[in-house]
Amino acid sequence: MKNLSVQDSVLVVVDIQERIIPKIFGQQTVISNAVTLIKSAKILNIPIIVTEQYPKGLGSTIPEIKDLITPWQPIEKIRFSCFGNSDFSKKLKELKRDSIILCGIESHVCITQTALGGLKSGYSVFFVKDAISSRTENNRETGFERMAQAGTIPTSTEMVMFELLKEAGTDKFKQMVSMIK
Repeated sequence: MKNLSVQDSVLVVVDIQERIIPKIFGQQTVISNAVTLIKSAKILNIPIIVTEQYPKGLGSTIPEIKDLITPWQPIEKIRFSCFGNSDFSKKLKELKRDSIILCGIESHVCITQTALGGLKSGYSVFFVKDAISSRTENNRETGFERMAQAGTIPTSTEMVMFELLKEAGTDKFKQMVSMIK
């Protein structure tokens, strides 16, 4: 089983958009943990890709996330899997990373289909359970089960942070640990 590393990882933030987030089970936890993952990725210089599912209908990415990422270049999509979008696949190839860290919504639709697409394309896929949800708890959990059975790796926000850090006592550790105290 593959471990996360700073050199091989990319954070993919899937569809955390204005018109759908109010309907999401545990939305504040998802937002808070996605923000923590984004801030951690920035500290560690890990690339971040943000997607938006049909923004004309679902709105744009929420300000809590949008305001953290510059330049702001979300990848718009209409297919549920991010891998159904050529811009996404091209960007991922350009980054030359082989591990995808997934967060966002919805667990049983876009996250699961992206995870399966990632596996099919040869990536190691880590899904951050406390930064992913769906409109219902059942759909969230069903998505988690499906992804895990397919061979993706379940993890949590803090697990990702500490696995990427590898050690305490560094300036990066101090910056990141302050976000979870």
